[in-house]
Amino acid sequence: MVVKIYRSAYLGMARDAESGYPYEVCGVMIGKENTVTHFYKCTNLVADDKSETAFKKTGNIDSARLKDRFELDPRSYMEADSWARGNGLVILGIYHSHPDHPSVPSETDRKVASPGWAYIIFSVNGGKFADARIWYIDEHSLRFEEKKFELIEDSE
Repeated sequence: MVVKIYRSAYLGMARDAESGYPYEVCGVMIGKENTVTHFYKCTNLVADDKSETAFKKTGNIDSARLKDRFELDPRSYMEADSWARGNGLVILGIYHSHPDHPSVPSETDRKVASPGWAYIIFSVNGGKFADARIWYIDEHSLRFEEKKFELIEDSE
């Protein structure tokens, strides 16, 4: 399977990844079947210095981890899901960035991944977009498998 991504959505996610540097950014990919037509930026509760997340309140994550963890804000997710449904679309997966690291899923990424969803990771080195790779988790082995993606022109 080849995932298709509208060029505008891909470039928007890449810009979002750069703008959040040095923290991880996150959001959802929206579309139909295997085609991503839109993205919706979500708040990363872990890296948002203004938020008081459960992680920060309990001290279960130290400040050194703010650059390599994300916790997608449930309110942002619900807004994205509502927008998608209202436009006859669905959430196809999650995008996030890896500041100064390759676009390869971490063990933490694997532990929170759900089968059937696409996960695109944008590598951002020194504040500049480096590359992106897309992954799916196998529901039997629970290991990530890389998939090919193709940028296509928007067709609206």
